[in-house]
Amino acid sequence: MIIDSHVHVFTDDRQKYPQIGDTGRGPKSIMHEQGQWELTPIERLIKLMDEAGVARATIVQAYYVYEFDNRYAIDAARAYPDRLISSVVLDPLDPKSPDELSRLVETQGVTAVRFMRGRAPVSPLGEPATFPMWERIQKLKIPLAISEWPDALPQLRRAIDRYPDVKVAIEHIWGLKVGAPPYPMLDNLFAFAKDANIYVKFAINNILAARENGGSARPLIEKLVGAFGAKRLMWCSNFPAHPKIGGYKERLEVAKQEFAFLSEEERAWLFEKTVRSVHPDIPA
Repeated sequence: MIIDSHVHVFTDDRQKYPQIGDTGRGPKSIMHEQGQWELTPIERLIKLMDEAGVARATIVQAYYVYEFDNRYAIDAARAYPDRLISSVVLDPLDPKSPDELSRLVETQGVTAVRFMRGRAPVSPLGEPATFPMWERIQKLKIPLAISEWPDALPQLRRAIDRYPDVKVAIEHIWGLKVGAPPYPMLDNLFAFAKDANIYVKFAINNILAARENGGSARPLIEKLVGAFGAKRLMWCSNFPAHPKIGGYKERLEVAKQEFAFLSEEERAWLFEKTVRSVHPDIPA
């Protein structure tokens, strides 16, 4: 079975699900600094998953479409409870966020949360003001995804040392640029290799960044597997973000090609087992 650990949805029903108003989005797509995202309502995503052979997925709130309004991600996952779960985005600095997270988990079926730098000029990682959110995440026993640039990752240390029971997935943004082997640009990521509660999401943008230096992502994959182990790595499509990269099925096929040298057991962890270990609420 293949599980997509990170995919986005958004709809052109703006009356029910208003989009944030500062991005100049068109009616059938959204414009972002990455380019033009394809309109991806939940019905289309399910069709794309079926065509690609992806059985389950984690719907991650599309921050650059809806910011902290998580309703569409939640509604999308609840429409297909046999295939999807939802991960919401909340402001970790907002003192109201812990109670809002509890409400979403307890009444809306939410199973994970995501911290994003977003438009903030300074990363909030490790700030004491975020600790109430970490405390609540640990109490709720749900995983946390971190979207942050590599240079800010060291700030995460103070929080994960304080809340070691929180499973943290560092999102694919760590590798939009990776440089050449042995990848010194990623030292801040590999600094967490010995932390058993830290996981890494691996997307096609990471593969293509590695290919820029030698034509193959294999050296990077080998280093990641060697450092974290396959049990702490998980594949994601990140669709429809980074639209110039390609379609949904294409992203999976590229990942299959690059992971082909790994053992069958390692591939099973990257494509399914790791996601299940982090997100136990994913349907069987």
